[in-house]
This record gives sequence, structure tokens and C-alpha cells, in this order.
Amino acid sequence: MRSGRAATRWLTTGSLAAGAVGAALAIAGFHTAVRPPLVLLFLALAPALAVRTWLAGLDAAARFVVTGTSAIVVNFAVAEMLIVSGVWSERAGVAAVAVLSLLIAISHFTFRQKAPATAVAAAKSTRPS
Repeated sequence: MRSGRAATRWLTTGSLAAGAVGAALAIAGFHTAVRPPLVLLFLALAPALAVRTWLAGLDAAARFVVTGTSAIVVNFAVAEMLIVSGVWSERAGVAAVAVLSLLIAISHFTFRQKAPATAVAAAKSTRPS
């Protein structure tokens, strides 16, 4: 069972790295045959994996549904905001999704680090003397 998890982790990491290469190609403006599928891979995986960091307590099926839905919502929200503001471009869209996904992932690690200390302090203050 452990080797299956390791294989899944390697596959996910490799897919995200390939998607990041596609995003870098799109932002840099290089036009190659592999860029469109790699950009789509990035747009699907980056928001989903960023949101997945928040979903440690859910089972696998629920995580799959929530992360897939959140990837769609993030991509549509970014596209809508860029179109409404009149600055839509492929480069801006990919960059905005990357930044938003990074902020989601960073926010989890920021709040996760602070939560245990707060929980311990609250437990100590509510303990009867």
C-alpha cells in the first residue's frame, strides 16, 4: 500500500512540474506543440493541489470532488475578473492562476503553523483548576 502512495505522489509531482513548464512557456510567449496540453495540465492541477492542502480530514472521493470543483471555480473566477477588467491575455490568465494557487497553498501553511499553539493555549485556559 505504501508504494502505491509513493507512486501517486511521484505522478502528481511530475504532472505538476510538467504543467509548470507549460505555464512558464506560456508566460514567456514561446509557441511549441506541447505548450497547450501542458498549460491545460497546469490550469487543472495548480488550483486543485493548492486547495487539497486544506482538505486533510476528508476521504479520497470527497477530496477529489472538492479539488476538481475548486479548480474550475478558480479558473472561471480568474478568467471573469480579467475579462471584466479588460486585461485578458493568455499570459495574464496563467500568471493569475499561478499566483492565486500559490496564495491558497501558502495561506494553509501559514495558518496551520499558528493553529496548534492557539489550540494548546485555549485548552490550558479552559482546563478546570
